[in-house]
Amino acid sequence: MWAYDHLAPYWTKKGQAYECWTLLAALAERTKKIRLGSLVTNVNLRNPALLAKITSTLDNVSKGRLVLGLGTGDSMSREELLSYGYSFSTVNERVERLKETVLVLKEMWTKDRASFNGKYYKLSEAINYPKPIQKPHPPIWVGGKHPKILDVVAEFADGWNYWGLEREILEQRSKDLFRKCVQVGRQPEQITKSWAGSVSKALRTGGGRAEIVENIAAQLRSKTDQDTRYFIAHFGARADSSSYEAFAEAARSLE
Repeated sequence: MWAYDHLAPYWTKKGQAYECWTLLAALAERTKKIRLGSLVTNVNLRNPALLAKITSTLDNVSKGRLVLGLGTGDSMSREELLSYGYSFSTVNERVERLKETVLVLKEMWTKDRASFNGKYYKLSEAINYPKPIQKPHPPIWVGGKHPKILDVVAEFADGWNYWGLEREILEQRSKDLFRKCVQVGRQPEQITKSWAGSVSKALRTGGGRAEIVENIAAQLRSKTDQDTRYFIAHFGARADSSSYEAFAEAARSLE
């Protein structure tokens, strides 16, 4: 179960949304088994030391069910950030902030006292207790399509999430990620590759259950590749239990 991290989503009429981490904490208390994640937390919104505290709390409240999705924000979220008083920097700066955020998180999650001296963030023997339940720390999935994002994925992330890529571009990005993993001494298989997108259109098509399942499966086949092992779907406001069941059936058919 994933929550997006937008304060005023640009794709909605009124910019209406719950704050990501408040919502995930509420969901953690109402669920027992399902994993909970952010897709993706914008590193521009919170100091990484504070984010370490937030995520450590959520991992404890959920008894070890957190997946932390991180991202840099893109041009579509520019006005949202500026309206709240945040800055919107260059791609290079945002990627560097993402990298430093990952390093700070791992220090805060694993060290008794965390110190860090980066270009954008600095810590001096910061204390973060209780630590996350998951060891060595909660999984980090980095989301994004820009080639520079893949440098951070290859070196530090447990997962990569993409969306909206044409097959040719996806193939090139996948080759780039493979090459970057080899350069830093990691096995590409260590990184969970995931797709995110909407299946609401496939659900609205006419026909019975079998046709809906095939529509969803066809969409997944057209938007992903054989190395993608995790699908994150947005169902739309009219989804019901049968919508989720059809999606699960479609995903299983691709195994």
